Amino acid sequence: MLSRFLEFSEREKLFTRGSRLLLAVSGGIDSMVMAWLFREAGIEYSIAHCNFSLRGDESDGDEEFVAAYARTSSISFFSRRFDTMTYAGTHRISVQMAARELRYDWFRSLIRSEGFDSVAVAHNLNDNVETFLINLSRGTGLHGLTGMSPRTGDIIRPLLFATREEIASYASARGIDFREDRSNAEVKYIRNRIRHKVIPELEKVNPGILAAVADTMKHLSSDSSLVDTYLSQLSGQLFTFSGDSAGVEISSLMALNPLEPHIFGLFRPFGLFPKQTDEVISLLQSGTGRSVYTATHRLLNDRGRIIISPRISEAPEEYTFNSIDEIRISGLFSALRITEPSDDALPATHLTASLDLDLVAFPVTVRPWKPGDRFMPLGMKQMKKISDFLIDLKVPVTEKEQVLLLLSGSDVMWVMGYRIDDRFRVSEETGKIIVLTL
Repeated sequence: MLSRFLEFSEREKLFTRGSRLLLAVSGGIDSMVMAWLFREAGIEYSIAHCNFSLRGDESDGDEEFVAAYARTSSISFFSRRFDTMTYAGTHRISVQMAARELRYDWFRSLIRSEGFDSVAVAHNLNDNVETFLINLSRGTGLHGLTGMSPRTGDIIRPLLFATREEIASYASARGIDFREDRSNAEVKYIRNRIRHKVIPELEKVNPGILAAVADTMKHLSSDSSLVDTYLSQLSGQLFTFSGDSAGVEISSLMALNPLEPHIFGLFRPFGLFPKQTDEVISLLQSGTGRSVYTATHRLLNDRGRIIISPRISEAPEEYTFNSIDEIRISGLFSALRITEPSDDALPATHLTASLDLDLVAFPVTVRPWKPGDRFMPLGMKQMKKISDFLIDLKVPVTEKEQVLLLLSGSDVMWVMGYRIDDRFRVSEETGKIIVLTL
C-alpha cells in the first residue's frame, strides 16, 4: 500500500517532500489510513478536523479522537465546529451540500492564513465510482463521467488508487484505530444507496466492476481533455470578452454542426447544465429581450447577439437620505460638493450631475428605475418614459437593469450616469448648486 501510495502521488504530482500539507482527517478509516501513510512515508503534515454538529456526542467524540491522535503524534491540529443544519436552512441546500461548502471554505481559509500548499482529502476508488454512478443517474455531460481528479486546484486526493476493501485490510494489518460513522450505513442518502444496494448487484455481474469503471473514467477524462482543447479554441474565435461579460453572434452559433453538443460545450463554463441546452437553442431562435438563466450567468438575446453576464442574485438596493450629510457619507458618490453660481463652467459629463439645491426636497431617494417611471430629460420640455429614453440611447438590456434614479420625493432628478431632469437644472435663479459625481 505504501509503495502504491507514493507511486500514485509522484505520478500525479500531488506533492513534494518540501510541500506544506494539511490533511483533512474525520477520524474515519479512510482519513486515518491516509494520515498513517503520510507518516510512514516520512512526510510532515498538519491536521484539520471538521465537527459538523450533526451526530451530537458522536461528532464530539470524533473531534476528541482526532485531537488525541494529533497530540500523541506531535502534529499541529486545527478544528472547527459548524452549525451545519442552520447553514443548510439559511442557504436552502441539503445538509450534505452544506457540509461540503463549509469544510472546503474553511480548508481554503487555512491555506491562505497558514501558508499550506494543498489540502489532502481521503476519497478512495469506491468513492470515485459512486460519484460516477450518481452523475450517470442524474444525467450529465462528458465532464460528469470523468470522476474526481487526483488534484483539483489546491485539493489533492492521494487515495484514489485504493479500494475501500484494500484500505480496510491495511488498517487491520497495521492496527490503525478509527471511528465508525453510523450514518454511512443509512440508505436514505443516494451515495449510501449506491454503495450498499447498486454496486453489490453490479459486482455480481462483473466482480471487477470497480476497476472497469475506473478505466472508463480514465478514457473519458482523456476524451474530455481533447474536447476541452477544441472548445477553448472555438470559444476564442467566436466570443468577445469584456471583464466578467462576454458576447457572441447568434449567426455564428447557429452555423455550428451538430448544434446541441457545441452549445452545451461552449456555454458550460457559464454554468449551463445539460438539460438547459434546449433552452439556449430556443433562445437563439427567439427575439430580443429574452433570457435564459444558468446556475451562474444570464444569457440574453440582444439584437442578434447573446450577451453573457454574471447572474445578479439581488436587484440594486434602495437608499433614502434625510440630509446632505447622509448622502455624503453613504459612499454612493465619489464626490459631493455644494457651490454657488459663478462664471466657471459646471462639470458636464454623464458621471456628474449639477442640480439646483433649492429645488431639492428631502428625503432624497436612490433606487432602480421601474416601468412607468418618467422624467424630463435636460433640454426637453415634455416628459419621457425612462424605458424609451434608454432605448433611444441603445443602452444594452444588461446595463438597463442596473440603472439607478435620484429622486426628490416622486420626481426624478437624475437618471444616474445618463442625464439630469430639466426641472432641476441650474438656472439664473439658482442660489445653491449641489454637484454629485459617480
